[in-house]
Amino acid sequence: MQDAVWIVLALLQGPAPVSPAPLPVVVDSAILPQTAVTGRLPAPPVVQVPVPPRTAAATPTAARRQELVKGKAELSYVSTGGTASTQTLGTGAEAVFAPGLWRLESRASFLRTRTDGTVRARRLTGQVKTARKIGDRAELFARGTYLRNTFAGIDNSVDGAAGVTALLIKGEPQRLSFDSGLGYIGEDRTRGPGRYVATMDLGVRHQWEFTRRNRISNDASVKADVERASDWRLSHVAALQAALNAVLALKLSHEITYRNEPVPGFTKADTVAAAAIVATF
Repeated sequence: MQDAVWIVLALLQGPAPVSPAPLPVVVDSAILPQTAVTGRLPAPPVVQVPVPPRTAAATPTAARRQELVKGKAELSYVSTGGTASTQTLGTGAEAVFAPGLWRLESRASFLRTRTDGTVRARRLTGQVKTARKIGDRAELFARGTYLRNTFAGIDNSVDGAAGVTALLIKGEPQRLSFDSGLGYIGEDRTRGPGRYVATMDLGVRHQWEFTRRNRISNDASVKADVERASDWRLSHVAALQAALNAVLALKLSHEITYRNEPVPGFTKADTVAAAAIVATF
């Protein structure tokens, strides 16, 4: 009986509604962003950072141009009083012009001593030198020197020489070079006959720049008569330079000049010790 009731109720409800199938959706890819089509995130935008232009001082060309010309000047003065009033004045200047393989150097120095208002002695030195590199370790040179040194009895002296320089140590912080060459000297003396002889020239130069603008230098040279071995002269200059600021420096130097055959009435050795203020530009 119950089964018949359930059958009648099922017939009265009717068939179950059928849901329609979903229609396909067609999307135009032209109107979608690129990420929706490829499935990848867009690449980050490239940001170009502006690079500041290099100044002329920072370029290698400008740096080389600044190295073409170098110069310095120095001044020393000593005054004493008491029984005798003495003033000693010393000045010097140097300029170097180095275009490419060539180098041109010029230097001048002056020293004068006055006692009780009277000039006792003076020394004037001028030199011009040119050199040309031949490879990395050698160069040819030619120089001319003028000297007037009444401290040693030299009225006028003209000296010329040419030869080869060997660069034994090249670089920083030390430099060492050796000179050898031939020359000629014409010397007028305050006493006795002059000297006009061919010479053999040898020289050694060493510089140790242990910090920037602080250096020790030694410059020694020998000049000998090629005909008379007894007529030779030696000079040596040692100097210590300490920087005070970007331009000025304090320089202490000691110079010795030895002549094996001096001017009659003068000693064989002359020495000069000086303290000077040096300006570099």
